[in-house]
Amino acid sequence: MGERLKDKVCVITGATSGIGRAAAELFAEEGGKVVFAGRRADQGAAAESGLRAKGYDAKFVQTDITSAADREKLVREAIGAYGRIDVLFNNAGTNFYQRFEELDMEKADLILDTNYRGMFALTRLVVPIMIGQGGNASIVNTASIGAVIGSATCVPYCGSKGAVKLFTQALAAELGKYNIRVNALLPGLTLTDMTLGDPEFLAMVSVGIPLDRGADPREIAYGALFLAGPESSFMTGHALVLDGGFTAVR
Repeated sequence: MGERLKDKVCVITGATSGIGRAAAELFAEEGGKVVFAGRRADQGAAAESGLRAKGYDAKFVQTDITSAADREKLVREAIGAYGRIDVLFNNAGTNFYQRFEELDMEKADLILDTNYRGMFALTRLVVPIMIGQGGNASIVNTASIGAVIGSATCVPYCGSKGAVKLFTQALAAELGKYNIRVNALLPGLTLTDMTLGDPEFLAMVSVGIPLDRGADPREIAYGALFLAGPESSFMTGHALVLDGGFTAVR
């Protein structure tokens, strides 16, 4: 076990699978007290049992990030269990692919509510807590390379992730005086349930990646760990791109 996050209380959303699930385990391995959230109760409970069986301090809270009541419950349970929040990893996200002129607005609203509004509102709940406990905290927001390059059939997704990136920069400007750092993580193709379930999409987006593959979720989780931990202590307002070189050569 490492000590990068020793005794730090870490709240992670979107953590029943993919990048969030990998981050929950990695943060726990590094000594964090992990409160992880997601919509799928069965997967969350199984993940909690698995982490506790390894001796890690972890707690699952079933959470739909688009629900105000669920966001409040998540914060309440984290504070009730540990009394503080040192790291917030806003990772919950969703996407679907549809041409803009045919766009289903209910699905588009779900993307915006999950990827941006829910993240925004949860952060608004957590920031006063971080300030009240003396700062020295870190917020990490999962954006995407879709925040810096456009992609056909992904207009709501790219818009939401662009908003996350600029939200990160603006909030970093406000919170620096409290020693609360705010950074964004911009993954490229990552081999999660969402992407592995669509072989045609995988084949399409793999073209042009210099490393010639998608990322394992744990590789992206290491980026989140870096932004959350002490090695990035002089970094705020930054967008860390982890995309196998795709945007560098596009």
